[in-house]
Amino acid sequence: MKTGVSSRPAEPSRIAVQPRSVFAQAEIVPAAETQRRVMPTASVESALETAACLWEAVLTLRDHPSSDPGAIALALAICGTCNAVGTADLRLTVVGWTSAVEAAWSVVADSYDLSFDWDYVPGWIIDHIDWSDPAHPTIRPEPVPKDPDRAPTDEPVTAQPPAWRPSADEGN
Repeated sequence: MKTGVSSRPAEPSRIAVQPRSVFAQAEIVPAAETQRRVMPTASVESALETAACLWEAVLTLRDHPSSDPGAIALALAICGTCNAVGTADLRLTVVGWTSAVEAAWSVVADSYDLSFDWDYVPGWIIDHIDWSDPAHPTIRPEPVPKDPDRAPTDEPVTAQPPAWRPSADEGN
């Protein structure tokens, strides 16, 4: 795991792609046929699409926040995680959320009127991911409550209730 990386990675070197030979194509076809029989294609494709939607949503939330202070705070938190663990580790973490998103989607899919990729997935990330520890973004046990009467706070959902926190004098 990379920590404290703040510089841009070097430009990747070009990859030389050799034309496929007839022999190479013959080797791939039987392996692909075997793979199709072993794994149910629809579920694999669904999981891959969900993983891609998750990663795309994280990048969009990070790189294109609205002017809303909450969106900017989220973008900064995601940037902090990228800096703490690196993009490759974050991508693997995000892909690990696939089954949770699919399970949540299966509950609301029939009644959800907006799109899965552009609306549901980003909303799921906003409501369910705790970015308070840059090295370990995690799925919250419960989504952030959407109570219009409650004032927004900068505290993570997992923060202790105010009665349990030491006063300013005790904390010093």
